Formats: sequence, C-alpha cells, structure tokens
Amino acid sequence: MQILTKDASITLYSAYFNEAYHSINDGALQETLHKHILPAVALKLDSKKLESKMLNVLDICFGLGFNTLSLYSVLKKRGFNGVVCVDSPELELLENLKEHPYPKELASAKEVLCALEKKRAFKKGNFSIKLHLGDAREILKGFLAEIQKSSKEKFNVVFQDPFSPLKNHYLWTYEYFKMLYALSSDDVVVTTYSCNSCMLYSAFLAGFYAFKVVQKNVRDSVVLTKTKDTPRLDLEFVEKVVKIDIEHKIRVNSKLKGLYD
Repeated sequence: MQILTKDASITLYSAYFNEAYHSINDGALQETLHKHILPAVALKLDSKKLESKMLNVLDICFGLGFNTLSLYSVLKKRGFNGVVCVDSPELELLENLKEHPYPKELASAKEVLCALEKKRAFKKGNFSIKLHLGDAREILKGFLAEIQKSSKEKFNVVFQDPFSPLKNHYLWTYEYFKMLYALSSDDVVVTTYSCNSCMLYSAFLAGFYAFKVVQKNVRDSVVLTKTKDTPRLDLEFVEKVVKIDIEHKIRVNSKLKGLYD
C-alpha cells in the first residue's frame, strides 16, 4: 500500500511488520536525508580531500532503497570521486520496486533497481552496490567471517534502518550490536532514526556511544560512534548534538532493560 508522506514523497506499508517503511510525519525523503545521508556524509567526508576517501557502507536494510539511492545522488551532485562500496541485506527484494514513484531527487532509481533486480549488484564508476537477500543476521555473520579472513574491509558507515525495535526486535539487540561493533571500523558512524532507550542501552553495552541529533525539520535522530567525543555536525538543519548519558539513565531508572536475543 502506497502512503503519501509529509514531504510529498511516497513510502510503502509492510503488512509483515505492520509498519510503514518511513516516517509519515517526517517524510520519506527528508527522513532519509536528514537522519542518515547528510549527517554521515558530513562526518565522514572532508570536502578538501573528497577524491582520497573510501566509504564502506552497510545499509540495514535495503527496503525501498531510499538510503542507498540518496547516498548515490548526494555524492554524485557533490562531485565525490572516492570509492563507495555499499552492502545491503534485505529479506527479499520488493516486487516491481523499479516502478515505485520515487521523488525527482532520486533520478537514478530505475537504473539502479533494474540492475539489482537482475544481478543483485550495481556498479557505475567508483560506486558499487551489492544486495544480499536473506536473514540479515546470517548475512552479517558471513561478512564477519570475511573480515576475519582479511578478505573484506570493515564498514565505516552504517545506516541502522530496519523496522522499529517493537516490530523487528532481532536487529536491535545487544547481540546484534556486538556483531555490528566487530564489523565496523574504529571511526565508524552509525546513523539511526530510533531513540528507543532499551535499544540505546543495548548499543552501549556493546561498546557504542550515543548522541542525539536535534533537528529543525524532522524529529530527533541518533548517531552512534566508538569514541566519547561528541560529533560536530555543521548542517543548517541541525540545532545541536547532545551526548546521551546512558549510564545516568541506568542509575535513575532501575526498570530500564536492554534488548537481548
């Protein structure tokens, strides 16, 4: 079922998870750009050295492809000449996705989706995408085995964007975040829309530090890193970035529990 969101972009509703793929109130495209793409790009890319950068991106999960397609669009417009490798797990590719009414900002959607539908891969210049169909946790285990064999680079950007902790518990647990921690580089930037305290507790126990991104145009989002330093986001729509003191939350709320398998 198609749903018109606040910014006039169209998302879909998942009957399986009983949840929309994007925030209807924030807007599908605006949520994607403001909570994932633009913060990650701002934190990872020094505009003076764009040509020397390499982004190894983990997009959890592919869904309608807004994250990966938007990343491709934004980097292309900015003249990024570095290497971008995107790996995206997805339970199954939605039927006729290439016919979805994507916003004009994602003009390359059909070209990319046709390739993913046929070959589960897309490559143009230094930008490549690999779609991995199946159970995301099992796919991540495979990535970890490759990293341990030194046949795969660790991820330095993660779009943590599955259905919500209430609907897709399996991709927000302590055990999941421990795996994500092992899969990611020391300077990783993990972006997510969820501010769920139980999820943040699980991520903290796995080794991540959480920071709330207070925004003008959409609801707050979260950035996870492996360092205690508060990320600096010089973006016009970001009002402030605040460290989330999980240890304090734990002390004052004895009922706060993490999420576990």
